[in-house]
Amino acid sequence: MSLLNCVDKEIGRYGTGVVIRQNGECVSTRAFVEPLRYRNKIYIGGECRELGTTRREKYLYVGKSSHRLEENKSVIESRGGKYIVKRCETYFVKDTPVYEWAILVPYGEEREDDYDSDPTAD
Repeated sequence: MSLLNCVDKEIGRYGTGVVIRQNGECVSTRAFVEPLRYRNKIYIGGECRELGTTRREKYLYVGKSSHRLEENKSVIESRGGKYIVKRCETYFVKDTPVYEWAILVPYGEEREDDYDSDPTAD
């Protein structure tokens, strides 16, 4: 069994049912969607806030390479949650795409890191 078939089989077997919406299309598939814990946030620019007033919830998505995602366009629905893709990449082994991974944030919420900085502000 090839590596790609093995990864696809395990995602299909253990992943959660998700719906991917992008470019007017809707695809049902299986993937892993789980919260990124504090220890993982150091790799994606998260920071600890004393008062906890800024929400920086992020989730990790791992899915089949046959379903490519687009940053700030793809919407993932899973277990009652709705998320937008903030960053995504395809993992390759040699020239073969093996799986798609992404960083997700809850859909429809304004977040501090979604704003552009104001170059005129002092």
